[in-house]
Amino acid sequence: MQHFVVLSLLMLPGVVSAEERYDHRGSLGLTVAAGSEFVTAISTMATGERGWRIPLELGATFSLTNHIELRAAGRIAPGISPITALAGSAYAGMRNSFGYDQLKTFFDLELAVHVAPFFAIGARGAFGVQYDFLPIMGVYAQLGGQLGGATSLRLSFELMAGVQFRTYLFE
Repeated sequence: MQHFVVLSLLMLPGVVSAEERYDHRGSLGLTVAAGSEFVTAISTMATGERGWRIPLELGATFSLTNHIELRAAGRIAPGISPITALAGSAYAGMRNSFGYDQLKTFFDLELAVHVAPFFAIGARGAFGVQYDFLPIMGVYAQLGGQLGGATSLRLSFELMAGVQFRTYLFE
C-alpha cells in the first residue's frame, strides 16, 4: 500500500502540470460498452431469430488525427427469450468525431462480422455523443444499425452506452 501512495505522489506533478486537452490526437484507447439490440435474422436452413439481445463490447481505438480514430471491437450478446443462443461478433472501422471541447458528436462506419449463432458479414453504422469528463476518460451513447449476409440475412438496431479510456503514448 505504501508503494502505491509513493508512486501516486510521484505521478501527481506530471498530472497537475499537464495541459487539459480533450481532443483524441495521438491517443490509444480502450472502450467498454453495453446496451440493447433488436435482431432479426433468417438463415439458409429456414431457421432464424428475432428478438432482443444484451450486447457486451470490448474495443480498442487508435487516433489518426484530432477527429478520426481506427476502431476494433468484439462483442458477446446473450439473448432474451425467445432468443436463447449466445451471439458473437467483431467490428473494425473508423470513428469520426466533431468538436474540440469536452462534448463531441461522432459517427462510426465499420465492417461487422457475426460468427454465432449464424454467420453474416456486412456494414455497421452508428452515431452518438461523447462527453470527456477527463482528458483520459469519457462516456458515450450511440444509436446504430447493421445489415449483413452470408449463411443468414441479418438486420439489427442497437442502443449502446460505454466508457472510453485513453492514453497519449504516441504523441
